Amino acid sequence: MTYFLSSALGLIVVSRRLAADPRFRHLASYALAAGITGVALFVLMGVFVVPEDAPLHAWAGLAQRLVIVVVLFPCTIVLALRLLRVTRADDAPL
Repeated sequence: MTYFLSSALGLIVVSRRLAADPRFRHLASYALAAGITGVALFVLMGVFVVPEDAPLHAWAGLAQRLVIVVVLFPCTIVLALRLLRVTRADDAPL
């Protein structure tokens, strides 16, 4: 549970810093959307998936993996690839 909430909130916080950097500005809205979606799915999982008597409890593992694979992980990978590209461009000889 800590991973889901901290990852989503982390993307929201990072999106604000990305918006201030012109090299990452175009990814700020994507990171913000992924973070807000992650927080919303965290709340929905807490209501409909995690409790023992929840209607979707039998699907808890699938729901958690979907949040990771569809929302959190792709955004993290895109940000990492962009950071790698920016650092390689900064390290290139003039």
